Amino acid sequence: PGRWPLAIRIGAIVLWFVAREPFARGLAMALLIVAGLGLSVGGTVYFRSAAQSQQLIEQQRVNPAQFAAEEGLRVQQVSGSFAQYRSGYAVAVLLALFFVFVMGKPSQHGFAVGLLLLAALGLTIDFFAERRAEQYLQALQAVGALPG
Repeated sequence: PGRWPLAIRIGAIVLWFVAREPFARGLAMALLIVAGLGLSVGGTVYFRSAAQSQQLIEQQRVNPAQFAAEEGLRVQQVSGSFAQYRSGYAVAVLLALFFVFVMGKPSQHGFAVGLLLLAALGLTIDFFAERRAEQYLQALQAVGALPG
């Protein structure tokens, strides 16, 4: 599922037990949340991808009409969800600003930095995932599996 969630967890543990400062502990807490999200989302995608690809290839070969109907709808739903993800990242940024400018404690500043990392990682990863989804939709349209 990727090495970055493991690196983030290790970083969080080091910050929590070695640095022991409020800023570091706040950052560690946010990093654990980021790593948990990365493992749950990334792990789910990673572990189902190979089997799902084989199933889709077989479905397209055996029943192209069903493939077109189901896969086109699925990918359109996936593509539509990226706007919701961007909204979630915007909320993380707004929360970070709130923790820095309203709350103002060092531990909350650390947590804010972790939220900003979450938003930056999420926006970066989803940027490329959304482009791949768009290319896939275009390929489905090109072969006639979806209306143009």
